[in-house]
Amino acid sequence: MALKLPFLQVDVFTSSPFKGNPVAVVNCMGIDESLVSDQQLQAIANWTNLSETTFLFKATTDRCDYKLRIFTPTMELPFAGHPTIGSCKAFLQFTGQKNAKSLMQECQLGIVSLTISDEGKISFKAERADVEEIPQDAIDEYRKSLQIDCLAAPKLLQVGPAWVVYLAADAESCYNANPDFAQMAATNTRYGHSGIILAGKKPGSSQDYEMRAFAPTDCVLEDPVCGSGSIALIRYLQDLHRFSETTNVSITQGGRLKRQGQIFCQIKANGDGKFSYISEGNAIIVIEGSINI
Repeated sequence: MALKLPFLQVDVFTSSPFKGNPVAVVNCMGIDESLVSDQQLQAIANWTNLSETTFLFKATTDRCDYKLRIFTPTMELPFAGHPTIGSCKAFLQFTGQKNAKSLMQECQLGIVSLTISDEGKISFKAERADVEEIPQDAIDEYRKSLQIDCLAAPKLLQVGPAWVVYLAADAESCYNANPDFAQMAATNTRYGHSGIILAGKKPGSSQDYEMRAFAPTDCVLEDPVCGSGSIALIRYLQDLHRFSETTNVSITQGGRLKRQGQIFCQIKANGDGKFSYISEGNAIIVIEGSINI
């Protein structure tokens, strides 16, 4: 049976068209999920050839507004940041919920809480943000592939993707790095890591960072603007600095790819000695249409 499904392409973490990170969003909420196969979804994601393509389905629990499935050109992901924000923007457009202030997203990782500000920015709270040590051999290999020294010991951040956060001496070192992607991919594969989040603090700033995201094993040498990477970075910063109060972190990304991504993050003190990790950004719709499957 042929299906014609509404389709949007959303530019995320930007307020200027074509300066953020695009995600393709297919609206499958009007059909039963059993009518499309995993192979069909993967084929569409392979065809769009974006870092991620998402599919909105009816939620399987009353707690959630929709279910989201996220695909790269080669595999399905349990969670990703910019697709979450872009898909929320698409859901609001598809359903006409212009005044919604909060939504709950169901995905493989769990239930993700989303908030829409009065200005239209969309934020998500991390469902998972766990810190793990990595072997010294892996650290040495990543130093060779990045060809720059780290300011503090890199660590593995489990935020859905398994990002290794590598802190450069400063923003300039981060921006100018020219990685050896073949070597990085080999290390990623050897240790089961999704990729590297490279970041450096901007001079004279409080908590303003330049960030880059590399995932060569997923055929994404450099992601223009990375939401899950921003969560990995701020969780790493909390582990490193042990902030005692709510701390705002501003991240720019994508300059090397001629983009102008902006992510607004918060390490939020919950008052019980625990913290929540939140990323926020703008999203704008740049393509509207339908897709036939």
